[in-house]
Amino acid sequence: MKLRNLKFALSSAWQSFWRNLAVSLAAVLSITLILILGGVNLLVGHTFSQVVDGFRLKVSEISINVADGTPLQTVYDFRDQLTADPRVATVTFITKEQALVDFKADPNNAVFATQISGNPLDAKLQVRVIDLKDVAAIDLLGRRWSGVDPVDPTNYQGDFVNRMLELSSWLGLAGVGLMAILVVVSVVIVMNTIRTAVYHRRKEIEVMKLVGATEWFVRGPFVIEGVMTGLIAASIALSLLVIAYQPMVDRFHTDLVFIPLSYDPSYITFLARDLLIGGALLGALGSYIGVRRFVRI
Repeated sequence: MKLRNLKFALSSAWQSFWRNLAVSLAAVLSITLILILGGVNLLVGHTFSQVVDGFRLKVSEISINVADGTPLQTVYDFRDQLTADPRVATVTFITKEQALVDFKADPNNAVFATQISGNPLDAKLQVRVIDLKDVAAIDLLGRRWSGVDPVDPTNYQGDFVNRMLELSSWLGLAGVGLMAILVVVSVVIVMNTIRTAVYHRRKEIEVMKLVGATEWFVRGPFVIEGVMTGLIAASIALSLLVIAYQPMVDRFHTDLVFIPLSYDPSYITFLARDLLIGGALLGALGSYIGVRRFVRI
């Protein structure tokens, strides 16, 4: 019996979709545009999260410069102390000689490398901190160490780190806010579409109610129709976004060379999942709300 009801609901939803084709296509188009905006929001959020993560990785690593003449045992003891700290991921000791080699190997330092006489660089402890919020505390610990270079203790940039944390928070809030608005608009569109379909089938529904059909037997085809509308819209939106994703990233990367934007094909799978599930859920929710009141009456 349940299988027969499901077949009826699927058949009825498909017939209703084609019977009200103009309204259905208008709903598909509207939801497609909204899902495109939602997909763009997800792609932009993912792309800039990559950028933020890249900067986060850089600023989560600080260099504690070692004063000349500091005994190696003192350096090793402090390195072990930092390694044992739960806030620290890794600690690497770089000697003066290795620091000079690394400096000359950097293409950006080619001109300065030819003008260096001797080795003016400090030995340093390269410390990577697990959580960005703890970088300031580790920096303070390094500055208080007896073997630190008093003239140039660390390379920590507190203001930049704080701005990175604020940017990350604001991006997250903006993304959530935009998605909430898009969800509300999508539900309203689907709800109005389904109400139109319900109106066209009002006599059929009245007969079904008179012969004892349950609310879910009547409501099922409309919910499935909403899911169908959402899936079609999500498929169209996904196709357009996949086509435009790489060219847009390449374009922005060309115009904004200083921002390390990158194309991530692996994210398309997650984007497809989110859009298809989101479209189906929005269609189901809008249909349920749109048909509930009329069916109960």
